[in-house]
This record gives sequence, structure tokens and C-alpha cells, in this order.
Amino acid sequence: MYFPSSKDWWLSILYWLLIGGCVSSLFIEEDHKVLIFTLPLAVWLAWSWFATGYYLCDDWLIIKNGPIKKKIFIKEIRKVTKTKNPLAAPALSINRLEIIYGADFELALISPKDQEQFVSVLKSIHPPIETALD
Repeated sequence: MYFPSSKDWWLSILYWLLIGGCVSSLFIEEDHKVLIFTLPLAVWLAWSWFATGYYLCDDWLIIKNGPIKKKIFIKEIRKVTKTKNPLAAPALSINRLEIIYGADFELALISPKDQEQFVSVLKSIHPPIETALD
């Protein structure tokens, strides 16, 4: 099951201003050498904007952020809580879920659009997951 990332309006503005800034040298500069650096960044940002989401497949949570993919075994997830943690994460909203998993208490921050349904599906796959969504 696929859950797209929630997207904050202010992040929308930030992403598209950065993408616009990266490609603006196409129209402003006569020397297009700077595009060697800015065009890949623009592609990366656009790819991340359109392809950030979360898949619950069989026993795996797959976190996709553009070209990056991370897999978490659902039976290793210990706890899911709501957070507004601003750390860099494959999330396009500050309203996030903090997932604690693994023997070393690793952390993943995600922002599915429908958090309640996401957690409900997670718990249906692995009921012992602790949740705190208040």
C-alpha cells in the first residue's frame, strides 16, 4: 500500500524557489558552465518533490525520497509517535511520524499524508508496535 508524503506550503515555496534558482542560469548567464552543478541539484529536488512516499509491502516499510530508498523490516519497528522534529528526513512536512526500530533503536522520520491510516496498517501487520499519536 502506498502513502504519499504530506507537503507543507512553505516547503513547496522553498523547493520551487530553489529549483527555479538552479535553472535560472539558463536564462540569465551567458556562460552555462554553472549548470554542471545546478541542473543536477534541480533534478534531484524535483525528483524528491514528486517521488517522496512510503510503501507498506508484505513485511517491509519502504521509504522513498527521489532516487533514495530505505527498507525497514516492519517486525523490527518498536514505536511510532507523532513529532515535529526538524531534522533532515525523507519528509515534505514538519508534521511527522518518528519510527523507532531495530536492536539499536534506530530512528526514521516520515510524513505520510494520512498518518492514522498508515499507523493502522502498520499495526495490522505487526500488532506489538507501540503508538502515541496524541
